[in-house]
Amino acid sequence: MRETLNFEEVLKVLKDNLKWIIGLSLLGALVATLLTFFLLEPKYEESTQVIVSQNEISKTFTQQDIQASLQLINTYSEIMQSPSIIEEVMRNLNIKEDLEDFSKKIEVSHSNESQVLNVFVRDEDPKQAVAIANEIASVFQKRIPDIMNVDNVSILAKAELDKKPQPVSPIPAINIPIGLILGALIGLAIAFLRAFLDKRVQTEEEVSRVLDIPVIGSVAHFK
Repeated sequence: MRETLNFEEVLKVLKDNLKWIIGLSLLGALVATLLTFFLLEPKYEESTQVIVSQNEISKTFTQQDIQASLQLINTYSEIMQSPSIIEEVMRNLNIKEDLEDFSKKIEVSHSNESQVLNVFVRDEDPKQAVAIANEIASVFQKRIPDIMNVDNVSILAKAELDKKPQPVSPIPAINIPIGLILGALIGLAIAFLRAFLDKRVQTEEEVSRVLDIPVIGSVAHFK
């Protein structure tokens, strides 16, 4: 078993196993293609936005109002993703999924120094994703006065269904190259593993290194 390979030996390993490496690369790309187009279910993402203000939306904002609203954003984000809100959304839309699995479809985010909460929903059905996103915003707006004792949430933008919805996953342009690269890496791993496990002595340099004696001469072999 070899412990190291010099540069020439590395090139020889690559040359001798080039067909294997290319073949496994193409196989990896093929597997990724099949998974992407035939096995993995496409998912669509829709979003809506709500704005949080210290006063009702019809009133004038002061700087103090805005700062107070910014401090509430994290709290509002957690409320929006709470079981109380999510369960009501599921009831309203007659969704029978597990609460934990359904909650994983929903993501709420906001930018620093922003009073806007962005609600992202991923679902296998684009129409369902739109309905869920809008229902979350609606239920949240309706429930906040009872939870926080203040009516300071307005829907800024509703989710709308595109004429030709495009899935956000899986993405062929990412999956297929990844499959190609993984296939190539597997091919390289197999090639070098075979080289390191090969106990045969194939060159004069290897004879000298293994036996620790100089090579005086060699006998040519003719096929």
